Amino acid sequence: MFCDRQSEQLTSFLEHAFVAKGNEFSHDQHLALIDNDQLVAVGALRYAEQTNRFTLAAMRLIFAHYSTLAALRTAWRGLRTESVIKPPGKGVAFIYQLAVCPEQRSRGFGRQMIAELLSRARQQGYRRAGLNVSVENPRAQALYEQLGFRVQREYSGELRSPYGYVPGQRYMECELHATNQ
Repeated sequence: MFCDRQSEQLTSFLEHAFVAKGNEFSHDQHLALIDNDQLVAVGALRYAEQTNRFTLAAMRLIFAHYSTLAALRTAWRGLRTESVIKPPGKGVAFIYQLAVCPEQRSRGFGRQMIAELLSRARQQGYRRAGLNVSVENPRAQALYEQLGFRVQREYSGELRSPYGYVPGQRYMECELHATNQ
C-alpha cells in the first residue's frame, strides 16, 4: 500500500511514521514483547474515536513523504484498503498490527500480546474487542477463536499492486471477560 514506484518506499515510509507521534503506525501506539533481548511480537490497540485523527495524520505523513502525484496514488490505495480492513466500530477496542516473528511462532508470544492488549482494553472500560485476520492465516484465526473471538463478517480483498496485496479479511469480536487470556 505504501509503495508507489519502489519497494524501498514501504520501509522508508513506515520508519518515518513509526518515529512520528499520534498516528496509527507510531511507536506510541504499539506494544513490544521482548524475550531474551529479542523483539518477538508487536501489537497495537485503537478505538473508533481515533479514526478521524489517524486518517488525517496518515494523509499528512503520506503527503510529507511522497511527491504530490505519488501521495495521491498512495492515499487512494490506503482508502481502498480500508474497504477490506475497516476502522474500528464505536465501543470496540480494536487490536491491529499484531505480529510475531516467524521464528518465534507457536511459543505463546501471540497469546501473551493479545492478553496484554485485552487487559488494557478492559482497564479503559471496553466490553468488546475486535480484530481482523487474513483469510490466509488459519493458525491465527484458531488462536483468536480459542481466546473467545468469533467471526462477525468477511470482506473479500484481493487488492493488488506490484509490491504486495491485501487478502480477504475476517472481522472477529469477543466480549471482554477476565478469561480472554
